[in-house]
Amino acid sequence: MNLSTDQKLALAQRIADEFGGFIKTELDYQIDDMKDSDELSHQYYTNDQDEEDIIKLVIDIIAVPVS
Repeated sequence: MNLSTDQKLALAQRIADEFGGFIKTELDYQIDDMKDSDELSHQYYTNDQDEEDIIKLVIDIIAVPVS
């Protein structure tokens, strides 16, 4: 059985939704790790703009084709 275009799109959307949640969780973890390693001030807390910018950067890095 082959997937229809709609099924492929539905699966891709589900994966993208899960991936977005993972990125947010990982972002929080990495910020705490950077604070613990004194790479980031303990006074820093994420804001909406930083979160959006970092998520876009992660997606850009992942989307770069590897040869």
